[in-house]
Amino acid sequence: MSVGRSLQHRARSIWRALHRVEVLAVVVAVVPIVSAIVRSVARHWLPMGDNALVEIRSRDVFTTSHFPLLGTWSSASLSAGKDLNHPGPLLFDLLAIPVRLFGGPVGVALGIGLVNIAAVVLAAFASFRAAGRTASLVTTAVAATLAWTLGSVLLTDPWNPHVLVLPCLALLTLVWAIGCGCIELLPWLMATASLCLEVHLGYAYLVPSMFIVALVGAVVVYRRRWQADAATKAVDARLWRRSVVSTTVVMMVLWLQPLYEQFFGGGEGNISRILSSTGGNEPTIGTRLAGRLVATVMVLPPWWGRSSFTGSVVYTPFDADGVTVTPQGLVSTLGAILALVALALVLVVLAVLAWRRRDRPTVVLIAVSATATVVALLSLAISPFGPLGLTPHQMRWLWSVSAFTTLAIALGAIGAGRAWWLQRSVGHVGSRRGVVPRFGLDGALVVLVALVSVLNMPFCAQAAGPATFQDQLPTGRSLAAQIERYHPSGAVVVTTNDLRFTEAYSTVVMSVLQREGVDFRVEDSGLVRQMGERRKADGHEVARLHLVEGRNAFDARPGAERVALAGPLSPAEVDELLAGEQAMIERFGTEGVVISPAGEVLIAEGRFGKTRDEIDTEVADATTFVHDGLAAEMIAAGALTLAPADTQQFERTAALRRQVGITTVAVFAGPLDS
Repeated sequence: MSVGRSLQHRARSIWRALHRVEVLAVVVAVVPIVSAIVRSVARHWLPMGDNALVEIRSRDVFTTSHFPLLGTWSSASLSAGKDLNHPGPLLFDLLAIPVRLFGGPVGVALGIGLVNIAAVVLAAFASFRAAGRTASLVTTAVAATLAWTLGSVLLTDPWNPHVLVLPCLALLTLVWAIGCGCIELLPWLMATASLCLEVHLGYAYLVPSMFIVALVGAVVVYRRRWQADAATKAVDARLWRRSVVSTTVVMMVLWLQPLYEQFFGGGEGNISRILSSTGGNEPTIGTRLAGRLVATVMVLPPWWGRSSFTGSVVYTPFDADGVTVTPQGLVSTLGAILALVALALVLVVLAVLAWRRRDRPTVVLIAVSATATVVALLSLAISPFGPLGLTPHQMRWLWSVSAFTTLAIALGAIGAGRAWWLQRSVGHVGSRRGVVPRFGLDGALVVLVALVSVLNMPFCAQAAGPATFQDQLPTGRSLAAQIERYHPSGAVVVTTNDLRFTEAYSTVVMSVLQREGVDFRVEDSGLVRQMGERRKADGHEVARLHLVEGRNAFDARPGAERVALAGPLSPAEVDELLAGEQAMIERFGTEGVVISPAGEVLIAEGRFGKTRDEIDTEVADATTFVHDGLAAEMIAAGALTLAPADTQQFERTAALRRQVGITTVAVFAGPLDS
C-alpha cells in the first residue's frame, strides 16, 4: 500500500472512530477542561502560594543544581515532628515540558489541564475494555460530573490534593478493568497509581490496596479461564509476561528519583522518614468520625456534588483539649451507621442480581467499589489529624471514591433494568417490545454528558486551597512585574519566617527571581526541604528580601530599598492616604477621640471585636489607632464624632485605609543582617 493510501486509510479510521458515540461523549466531556485552560491563559492566571512552588520545582526539572528528587513538603511534618515530603516529583516531571515551552503560568495551567483530560480519557477507555459502550458512557458522565464538582479554576489548579481527584477516578476504573481480566492495562495502572501516591501522602493506603485488588481479580479471572480452556494458557502467559515486564519498567522509571534520594541522598531518606513517622502518638480521626465523613460525602445529599466540595467537610480546628475536633454539618453517628448500612445493602443486592445473570464485569465493579469504600473508611480512621485540626484536603480522594461508587450503582441498576426488560419481553422477540432499548439509553447518556459539560463552562472558583487567592491575583501580577526589574549582583535570601501562615506572595517573588536567573535562597527548614538543599542560605548572599503586607508596606525601612509595592491603591491614592492619616494623627493626638452615641451602641454590641476598655487603650495612642485601621473602621461605621472641617477628608482617608489589607504588599531589599 502506498504512503498516500495508508494515510487516507488512517484518516478514514480516525473519522470512523470519531463517529463512535463513546468517543463523542469523551470529546464533549473534556471541552470544559479545554475551556478552563483557555480561560486561565486569557485571565492571566498566576500561580500563587503552594501553586507557585509547583511552578518553581517544575522549572527545576531541566536544571542540574536543583533537580527535584521528591514531591512538595508535606504539612504532615508539623504533626510528625520531622520534615516530610510527598513521596515523589512526578507532577513536576509532567509539568516540566509545558512550563519550559510556554512559561510558568501558561505551562502549569496547560499541563494540569492535560493531566485531567488524560484522566477522563483513561477512565472511559478502561471502562470500555471492562464492560463495553454503555459502561464507558456512564463512566464519562460520572467523570464529567466530577469535573463539574471541581469547577473551572480547579481543573487547572496544580495544588496536589486537587490535581489528583480525576486521576484517582481513573485509577479505580483501571482496577476494575484489570480485575475483569484486562491485564494489558497493568502498566497504565502503575503509572496512575504512581502519580497519586507520589503527589500526595493521603493516598498511602488507598493506592496499594487497590493495586492488590486489581492483581487478585486478574489472577482469579485467568485461573478460571485456564481451567476452562488450557489451550489459551500459553498465549495468556505471554500477555502476562509482557504486562509484568512493562509494569516493572514503568515503576522503575517513575520511582527512580525518590529511590535515589532514599539510598544515595545522604542522611535519612524521605521514604524512611515517612515510614518511621507512622504509628505515633498524634490524635487520629477515629472510626466514629471517619464513618460520619464517609457517609456525609458518599451517601447523603449533596453527595459528591459541587456544593459538597467546600460545604460537606469544612476546616475544623482542635477543641480546647487539643486532641478532638467537633465538626459541624456532618451526619450524626447513628445517621452515618444507617446510611452506610443502606449503601452496603444496595451494593449487595445489585451484586447478587449481577451474579445471577452472570454479569461478571458488574460483580467485579461492585466488589472494587465496596473494597474502596472500606479502605477509605479504615484509611480515615487511622489517619492523624492535620496540624491545624480536620482539613478537607486530607481526604479529597473521598470524592473520587464516592463518584466511583455512583458509577457502580448506576451500572448495576442499568444491568438489572435490562435483565428485567428482557424477562418482561419474553414472547415478544419479533416485536419492538422485545428489543432492549440500548441505543436510547446510550443517546441519553451522551445528552447527560453534554448537559453537565455545558453547566461546567462558566467560571467557577471553589473556595479551597490556593484557589481562594482570587482577590489577590491582581496584586500578585503587579508584584511579579515589578520584581522582574530587580537584578541584584548575586544570590539573595527571601525571608519567610515572619510572614503569616498561608500568605501567597513570597513564592511569587521566588518564582519570578528564578525565571529571571536570580539565585534565591531560603532559611526555613521546611522550605529547604521544599526547594532542595542547594537553596539553603549560607551567609554569602548579597541581600535579604523582606515581604511586608498591609499598612506597614507604606512605611520606609531604614537601610532597605523598597523594590516593589503592589496593591489596590494607585500611587496618588497612597499619597492621599498617608497625608490623611497624618492629619488624623495630629487631630486625634491633640484634641482626642470623641465616640458618638451610635458608636457606644456598636461597641457594646461587639462590632469592632474589642471591649470599651481595649478601645480606650488603643485610642490613647493616636498613631496606633490610625495605622492599625481601627480609626477607619469606626469612622466608616459612624462611631466617631468628627469636626465638620475634618469630616470629608477623614471619611475619604477611612475609605482608602479600609482597602489596605492582605492585597497590599511591599518587598524590601536590605543588607543580609537586617
